[in-house]
Amino acid sequence: MSRQSVALPLVAVALAQFLAMVDLNITATALPAIVGEFGRLDLFAWVTTGAVLASTVTTPLYGKLSDVLGRKQVFILALGLLTAGSVLCALAQSMPQLVLFRIVQGVGAGGLMVSAMAIYAELLTPEQRMRSQIWFATTLNASAAISPFLGGVITDWIGWRWTFWLSVPVALLAVALLAGTKLLPRPGAPARIDYLGAALLGGVCTCLVLVSSWAGVTHAWGSPVIVGLGAAAAVLVIAWLRVERRAEQPIIPLRLFRDPVLVVANAQGFITGLTMFAAVTFLPLLMVARGETATGAGLALIPLTAGSLIVSLGGSPLMARAGRPQVFAVLGGLLLVGGLAGLAVTSGQAMTVCAIVFGIGLALIFQVYSVAVMNHAPRRDLGSAIGLQSLSRQLGGTLGLAALSSVFRSRLAEELTARVPEHLRAQATAAAGDPETVSALPETLRAAVTGGYGAALTLTLLIAAACAAAGLLAALLLRLPSPPLKGSDHDRVHTGRPAAHHEGGSR
Repeated sequence: MSRQSVALPLVAVALAQFLAMVDLNITATALPAIVGEFGRLDLFAWVTTGAVLASTVTTPLYGKLSDVLGRKQVFILALGLLTAGSVLCALAQSMPQLVLFRIVQGVGAGGLMVSAMAIYAELLTPEQRMRSQIWFATTLNASAAISPFLGGVITDWIGWRWTFWLSVPVALLAVALLAGTKLLPRPGAPARIDYLGAALLGGVCTCLVLVSSWAGVTHAWGSPVIVGLGAAAAVLVIAWLRVERRAEQPIIPLRLFRDPVLVVANAQGFITGLTMFAAVTFLPLLMVARGETATGAGLALIPLTAGSLIVSLGGSPLMARAGRPQVFAVLGGLLLVGGLAGLAVTSGQAMTVCAIVFGIGLALIFQVYSVAVMNHAPRRDLGSAIGLQSLSRQLGGTLGLAALSSVFRSRLAEELTARVPEHLRAQATAAAGDPETVSALPETLRAAVTGGYGAALTLTLLIAAACAAAGLLAALLLRLPSPPLKGSDHDRVHTGRPAAHHEGGSR
């Protein structure tokens, strides 16, 4: 396919990915204004949790739907749901309504993340994917980084409801760019969809996301609620495996778990989600603990995006020419580990350098393993494979962040107990819950709190670096295949060109 013929659909894909990520994160800075209007502080966390939960639960189903119903059709369906949810959120008159409509938004966002990547895989050859993938990765990273800032600006200047109206013109533009393309035909043979398997897998994801949201915050890790959710997830996994073995069209074919390349790609997706969420969550707090202002802490995430841009401008063409994904996977793993460890133990300008290094490593790993899934998965399972990788990344972010947050709170309590006199401990603990209030403390108490805060965050980031090291070990042990040569049968199958043979994506 010529560059001109795929340009508009690819712009639509990029817009949709940007929109999905922004809609999931933009309310973070608008929540105080929302609670101020509606009250119901008991429900405010569900404004974010509901959207993330819906996005995670529906991801595998959308992957399968794109395989059997068509990439474009599922993309437009997901975009319609996200836009409808955005309009309803803007018109919400109570907190329960807003939570419900955010769930609708999340259902659409989950579909966009998967169907957009499936369209991208269909339109480009393996060589083109390597050259172009990082631009889409940069779109995701940049949208995640600017979403809270954008939400704050819109809320301050014109009101929180406009954070949702923003989605409408972007969605309409994406539909207009994609609707007319004939490069994404509907699959010829109808297929049955494994709705029972989707429901069971959705139940597993629901239990895991609720554990990540509630454990150590609303309920203790050993409480009946958290233990019960964990047990329910285990039972549902067993039931799901039994159903998938017998299903004619399983929601996630179990054969994908027998492919070592796809298994490692999903493991790396989990680690990528964990490390990215850890950096986005804890790096600003660490900057505050080391004396930065709130504004300076908010700007700490910009170097992460800068790292992705560096890969975009220089790394992608080099990776496409070299054709050695193994080398870049190992390099990305080394930079990821080094960047996280450096963030944990350095300060000042050195932290900025480490953040850029971390961003480069994150972008390299994202690119290498996303392209590996697209090039390695059989075409009949392409949507399912992309959906599984997206699910792994989301679960890595939510579950990993929950575990790291628990470590952070536990270590912080220990540090404050050791550093702060007993009669001032309650005041110190309350201040530590909101780092910006630390500056109002007396100097001696402020030093104790910031020291404890810094020690707890350092340990947390070092644990995240250890998790990244496990991913590096996997990259060292597994040899990734080079992309197929231009013009090969696998190339033609994925781009829709006539192929000499095409049966279920066989190679």
